[in-house]
Amino acid sequence: MKKRKWILIFVILLTVNAGYAQRFKAGVHIGLLATQVDGDDLGGYKKPGLFLGMFGNLPFPDKKIKLQMEINYAQKGSKTPAANAFHYRITLHQVELPFLFGWNFWKELSLEAGLSANVIANAKEYTDNELVLPNSGGSKFYLFELGGIAGLNYVFKDHFGLSFRMGYSLSPIGRSAISRKGNKLERYMWNNSILFRFYYQF
Repeated sequence: MKKRKWILIFVILLTVNAGYAQRFKAGVHIGLLATQVDGDDLGGYKKPGLFLGMFGNLPFPDKKIKLQMEINYAQKGSKTPAANAFHYRITLHQVELPFLFGWNFWKELSLEAGLSANVIANAKEYTDNELVLPNSGGSKFYLFELGGIAGLNYVFKDHFGLSFRMGYSLSPIGRSAISRKGNKLERYMWNNSILFRFYYQF
């Protein structure tokens, strides 16, 4: 009797897994970031960066809502305009793990929002094109960051889509050198980014 019970449970689990496997969708994406760092005493999305990665999503039964997971590489940071006499630049290389909810609200348009657990794999700070990190006089960057994401997706052809996203740090990415000189208004630094991405879903 017990053996039959375990066989029945095994068959049910296989059936459920097969159903989810059929619904699971995967894809790849690439894009261009426009970024700035709030708290570095600069302003404007002047630092471009590369974005690329892969994703998998699981549509809910009504196909209006889906859960999406991603693993991405993103170049972020900030910089002064080229015309400035003083040149300053922050370059960040991040590995990002977003968890997003998507809602297909009208035809080929969908909204998405969620959280992203990010690792700052490498951080560099330049003053007048000279590297000031990891010197003690430079800013301090953290290893982990929690980010928030919101965006709009448009599927323009089977398997192909375009997306506009905005991202912002929910936890600081570090402390600026300015803050350690007594400027408490700019004590922490935060990523602020705009992303234009192209994606292909298999």
